[in-house]
Amino acid sequence: MSVQIRAIYESSYLNIISTIFKNLGLPSLIDRLVPVDPQCQTRASDVVWLLTLDILSGRQALVHVERWAHDIDLPKLIRPGLSPSWFNDDAIARHLDRLYDANIHAVLSACLVQIYKKEGIPLRVFHADTTDVSVYGTYESASPDALQITHGYNRHHRWQKQIGFGLIGNEDGIPFYGDVHDGNLPDKTWNPEVLSRVQKQLKQAKIEDEWIYVADSAAMTKDTLAQTKAANAFLITRGPSSLRIVKTALAKADAQDTPWSDPFSLAEKNGATYRVWETTSTYEGHSVRLIVVESSALDQRKGKMLEKERNQEEEFLRQEQTRWESRLFSCREDAEQALASLKASLRPRFHRVEASVEAMVRPKKRRGRPKKGAELDMETVYALRLNVEFDQ
Repeated sequence: MSVQIRAIYESSYLNIISTIFKNLGLPSLIDRLVPVDPQCQTRASDVVWLLTLDILSGRQALVHVERWAHDIDLPKLIRPGLSPSWFNDDAIARHLDRLYDANIHAVLSACLVQIYKKEGIPLRVFHADTTDVSVYGTYESASPDALQITHGYNRHHRWQKQIGFGLIGNEDGIPFYGDVHDGNLPDKTWNPEVLSRVQKQLKQAKIEDEWIYVADSAAMTKDTLAQTKAANAFLITRGPSSLRIVKTALAKADAQDTPWSDPFSLAEKNGATYRVWETTSTYEGHSVRLIVVESSALDQRKGKMLEKERNQEEEFLRQEQTRWESRLFSCREDAEQALASLKASLRPRFHRVEASVEAMVRPKKRRGRPKKGAELDMETVYALRLNVEFDQ
């Protein structure tokens, strides 16, 4: 008996990933959402499957996927009868277009919901956030409905050409929703839109339970609060310091008779201790629960930061004191105007500054040497005097 070896493939973790992909039922789900084209030898699920393996094995460029496909056992990893030559970049691109036309966000959401239900992952608490990626060059969108690669402000408040990414995951970091959006879409608009989409996901999965949406302070808007209520959810966010209800809560928390909780720690040892105080208020017609948190570790960091700012302010005030006290004015009116300007410009946080106008009488300066025995002409000049003291 002769044995003929047709090909040799390296056995690796891709076998495990492929088995998980199949056991989750993702290929059949994708084929149902993106119908198979009878004229194609491959399916959209084949491309998604292959690209998933590609991403988890080093991320080949799209033009190199066909070459990489020759190095793996396609019939075993995906399905029998597949040929690597069928996965050239044009064929992959056509399937990616089909995925987009079938509403790529809906396809991704359906896959993620199936994973959650198949693995019994709790659908209770979700964390949401966005980020951006800067790009260069000229991009022309085919239609207003397509992704707009345009200028917007990034996380560092810099104006740049970019696209945005949004992701929602559970408390363990397992994704539940993801999208790519326009480069100038603000988080205040993204949050209510995404809440509506997640609500539709849960309805499609026949899940009617209440759930929790955790996001940053951009979620504290009228539209997000309204959409949260409509989505049968609760919102946990950080109240922006600019809001009146937040300022009021912080002022009440600083009162002497505020009933703070007992200190507690979330770490087993050498961790920060916390105290909390709770109150309620109303924002944009919605009842909100406000919790003020005090952290011992944050207190220490803020203490160092405040000390640094105090020293910087003291140095600045000393420089201003030297600069203004060296100037002399020939009339009191000019000195008073300079004093008013100085008081308006100085707004110290850590020091008390007392400034006043002081009159001084001195010999008037003349050209040449004065005659012997001649009486000196005197003049009155005015100077600013500053007294800087640390306000404990």
